[in-house]
Amino acid sequence: MIPKVSILIPNYNHKPYLQQRLDTVFGQTFQDFEVILLDDASTDGSQEVLERYRNHPKVAHLIMNSNNSGSPFKQWQKGIDLAKGEYIWIAESDDYCELSFLESLLARMNKETGICYSQSIDVDESGKTLLNRIDYTKEFDPNIWKADFEISGLEFIEKYFIIKSVIPNASAVIFRRKLVHESIFRKELLKMKMCGDWFFWLQITLETNVGFLAKDLNYFRYHGKVSRNHTTLKKKKQRLIEEGITRSFFLKNYNLGNKSSEKYYYKKWFRLHQLSSILKPSFYKGKLFKTSIFTFINNFLFFKVRKYKSKL
Repeated sequence: MIPKVSILIPNYNHKPYLQQRLDTVFGQTFQDFEVILLDDASTDGSQEVLERYRNHPKVAHLIMNSNNSGSPFKQWQKGIDLAKGEYIWIAESDDYCELSFLESLLARMNKETGICYSQSIDVDESGKTLLNRIDYTKEFDPNIWKADFEISGLEFIEKYFIIKSVIPNASAVIFRRKLVHESIFRKELLKMKMCGDWFFWLQITLETNVGFLAKDLNYFRYHGKVSRNHTTLKKKKQRLIEEGITRSFFLKNYNLGNKSSEKYYYKKWFRLHQLSSILKPSFYKGKLFKTSIFTFINNFLFFKVRKYKSKL
């Protein structure tokens, strides 16, 4: 019997949070699903937790890599290739959710809706609330995330998604498996460490409607090992580079963008200019170049803005 939903749980060194993740998956009020467990060569003993579920009736696959793949999105690709369900939920192993998550989101889906997601709460290691994501979108007027909505993918991208990643956590999303074509996992995506999910959502959003449920059903975990923690200069640089690659790809290939996007580019360029001006050449410690990589990105984005502006 083909399940309605395929739930992927890709794990890497999230043993402290893994049991809570598994409990909130297997305990869902909606039970027509299969689970695909993936471990990317964890070194923290996560495999011991996952092994206990090898023979669970809901577990269709348990795959443990002997070597780390180097990309969480290679794990996404592997899981999606194995999935049989009409819908896919990538339940990241350090997050958790309400037990009504699947039931609530599936109730919002219709034949035009290919992606649906809920509001998220950011929490720390112990589950203490850090941020309600309604504040993450407060710059938009109106802040459409204050209520449930459905919108065409193209409008969603042009008004909001090209400006910033307004689907901030994969764990909050269910989507139709048929939207994932082989070309989606292109080299740009598989090389990314921080913006790959944004790149992924942008590609599948183009082909469908997006639904949103304003209910707080997903808990987005922040902790010391999380890849989305941008506390170091190296990670901040990597994030900015990947943001530039993502916007550049979609503006070039799909002719997307509007006045809001233009304003955002100028704002980003100015911020990069400020950052590059305070970095010292000595930071690079013997590397062959003395110019800050931020300066390179500044120039790249500045010319992108000029080229884009000429088309408006």
